[in-house]
Amino acid sequence: MNFYENESVSLYLQGLESIENIDSEKQHISFLSHPSLGRILIINGEIQHIEAYQALYHELLVHLPAAFVPQVEKVLILGGGSLFAAYETLKYPTIKTVLLCDYDHAVLDLMGRHYSHAKEVLHDKRFHYVESDGWEFVKQCSEKFDLVINDCFNLILASQKMLTSSFRLLSGLCTDNGVCADVIYRHIFDQQITTDTLSCLKDKYNLALSLVIVPEYPGILHIETVWGKSNLITQNAHNPVNLFQQEIVEHSRCSPFQYYSPVNLPFYLYLPPYIKKRFNL
Repeated sequence: MNFYENESVSLYLQGLESIENIDSEKQHISFLSHPSLGRILIINGEIQHIEAYQALYHELLVHLPAAFVPQVEKVLILGGGSLFAAYETLKYPTIKTVLLCDYDHAVLDLMGRHYSHAKEVLHDKRFHYVESDGWEFVKQCSEKFDLVINDCFNLILASQKMLTSSFRLLSGLCTDNGVCADVIYRHIFDQQITTDTLSCLKDKYNLALSLVIVPEYPGILHIETVWGKSNLITQNAHNPVNLFQQEIVEHSRCSPFQYYSPVNLPFYLYLPPYIKKRFNL
């Protein structure tokens, strides 16, 4: 079996074998196996994760913004039914609650059948799941979070559809030192969406950016945004303010991270001149 996304730029995968195909009440879910890249989750024709690549994406999605929060106790994840992001957040000993909002429980059930990390998350008493449309949940939510992670939406498109700023809605859910995180939906060569996103953030919030590699997503090169009202968010950070990450740096505590290293925070925040010029940074 072969697969490629209906995009002008996308991966072409050969030699796939089907593990499960599910038509839930809300979407079509394909779970496949690749001979060298491992298991692959596809929803409605879009790749959600490739097992061999997932840590490159999810570790930076979670741990880079967490570096700007002294103690991460409450986390909200929008989307993220693969449970990889939730798994990363639960590595912090300060965590009290991880709330995941996803609109289809069938994805979580699938992951729980096939992945050990998903079983751990689903049995962790700190993890809570809400089956809901993400934006309906956000509009009604009165809780505050130290970390809000978008692992689902094109925030610019969502703002246009709702006729209100999705960035404002998410930042409104943050504690005083809370931060929001998002990997911009389109790659840097699809310039307009990145330009529009940055224009919504640069003048309204404290902002830090990272150029990230997401091999399974069209275009590969994306920008991660970390934003909020917290004065701890800065592009010039040299060391994490997060206490757990500080322990890893200062006391040689064994790191639970596969790729992310808090020692190298300035590396993640380095923006090549090409990126600065392309997006007027």
